[in-house]
Order: sequence, then structure tokens, then C-alpha cells
Amino acid sequence: MKQENIPWELIISKFKQEISEKDDARLMSWAERPECRSVMEDLNVVWKRVQEKTSDYTPDKEYYWKVLSARIGKAGKPQVEVLQEKASGKTFTLRSLYRYIAAACVVLVLSVGMSYYWGVSMGRQPMGEQVYTSMDGKSKIFLPDGTGVWLQANTTLAYGNDFRDRDRSVRLSGEAYFEVAKDKRKPFIVHTEGMQVRVHGTKFNVASPDGAAESRVSLMEGSVSLETRAGLVFLKPGEIAVYDKKNNRLAIDAGDVALEKMWIQDEFFVSNKTLGEVCRILSKRYDVEIKVDDELEDKYRYTFTLRNETLEEIVRIMARINPIAYHFDDNNVLVINQKWENKEGKGKK
Repeated sequence: MKQENIPWELIISKFKQEISEKDDARLMSWAERPECRSVMEDLNVVWKRVQEKTSDYTPDKEYYWKVLSARIGKAGKPQVEVLQEKASGKTFTLRSLYRYIAAACVVLVLSVGMSYYWGVSMGRQPMGEQVYTSMDGKSKIFLPDGTGVWLQANTTLAYGNDFRDRDRSVRLSGEAYFEVAKDKRKPFIVHTEGMQVRVHGTKFNVASPDGAAESRVSLMEGSVSLETRAGLVFLKPGEIAVYDKKNNRLAIDAGDVALEKMWIQDEFFVSNKTLGEVCRILSKRYDVEIKVDDELEDKYRYTFTLRNETLEEIVRIMARINPIAYHFDDNNVLVINQKWENKEGKGKK
């Protein structure tokens, strides 16, 4: 069956329990067709099994509903290829491509990360380790020891099945905020590209995407040690460490650690910040590059609360408060300049 013939919008509404009687009848009529029945059966089975496995997983569901709705018709074969690549050595038993698509879309709907797909939809646990991938938005998981971890978009966290038997080691690619459960007997260790972070019980943020030029560790509470080729150092609360992977340099400075973890919060209060400071906050929260005219960095100040607004909604409001102009360039970089008034009184860039 072709993917475009699957009524994803109706299926999503059904799983969200928001479907109307009319649409429900349409969906049931579609599902009664012989070639469609197996698709719906697979969806229901995977949905049920994943729900049973996700009691300790609290993703940003509303964000994912929006993402999935925008991706209907686009989340098929490419996503399957990612699953097959990351689950190397695993035998998939679903009988045709549309069933892979069905299962992959259920995972997207549930926002549960890749490891649940591997372990649940196939009815088997992955061998050796558990892997969580936060695809297009932030999500939160709890590790077996009770440690809470917030994952930024496009972040992967993995740990062995012997996580609680030995030291509590995890591998990270991307950005994550940790609230580590205390256990003096078993240190908590985060392995990233070129760096190892060791803690006992603390709150800290790690930003270390594979291939990135730098890794950052920000400490909110407790104590952590960082081990790199540059040596071993300890951080104190309020400090931020930046490791230059290429040049093997490690710098530690006092910084705004609240800003480093603001991406995990549903609300963030901005108080009397300059335009430059606001743009750095927005860049962190929305994971986007922002370029501001040097003359505007300290020219305007803002006070507001960030909630669930989109980046463009926020910048549009800022442009109403002060005369700034903005646009997204071909690389999706947000560019902010001074807004000038022409003779007719209309603004221009």
C-alpha cells in the first residue's frame, strides 16, 4: 500500500481520542478494507505495547503532534533507514514496508525515542544497551537509578544494560540536562566526544554534539570533574567549562548557568535584558543561529516571559516594541537589523 493512501490525520486523531464520530466512521470504513486491516492492526498493537513501556517517559507531546502533523507523508522510508542503521544486528520481522512506516509513525506520535521502537514493536529488548533519541523536540526520561535527563532536539543518550551493576555510565551526543540521583558507591559518568564528566549527585548541563568544535559543561549544583586530553579539572556551582576539541584547550569561567538550562523550562522570565542578551537566550531556547547588527546589541532592552510561543511570534512582538527589522536568510539564520522609516512613514530594512 502506498503511504499517501494511509489516512494519517484520522489515525492521529484516533490515538489522541479527539476524533469526531463522522471521522471515526470514515477511519473504520477504511480499516475494514482487506489491504488496510493489517496496517491498522499493527498500529494498534504497537500503540498498546509502547504505552505499557512509557510510564517513566514524559515527552513534549504537544510539540510532537505539531511536528508529526507537518510530516504526514514524509516520515516513511528515511526514518526506517535510520532505525535499521542504529539497530545493527537486529532482525526485523514485519512483512512489508508499510508496516515499518506504520510502526515508525506510532513512535513519532508517542515521542518515545528509538529504543522503545526496537524493544517494543518487535517484542524484544535491544541487546547490550538502551538508546534514547530525541528527534525534533525536547523530551525527558528517567534512568534506572532515578536520574532525570532532559534531552534537547537531535540528542542521543545510551547506557548499558548493566547500568546499575557497575558504575552508572552513559554516552551522550547532543545536549542534555541531568539531575543525578545520589549514590556515593556508584559515580555517575557521562562520556562524550573527547570528554568525560564524573559526578555523584548534582545538577548540570552538557552540550557536546559529535563533530562539534566545542563541548560545554555547566554546573548548577554539586560538584563534577571533567577529564579531557588537557587534563583533569573540577567545576564549582555557577561555573561553565568550554573544551576546544581541536586545540585541546579547556577554559572555565563563572557564567549564567540559568541560561544554559533554560531550554528545559516551560516558562523563562527575561528581565531588562539587552537585545543582544535576548538573542542569545532565543538562540539557546529555539536552537537557531541569530545575527544582530553590532550597533543594536545594547541599544534596546526587553522584559517578558517566554512560554510556548514560536520564535517568529517573539521576534514580531519585539519588532513592535522597538524599531528593528528581521528576516531569515537562505541558511535559516535569523538576521536582525535597524528598521528605518521612509518618507511615507513605512518601515524598511
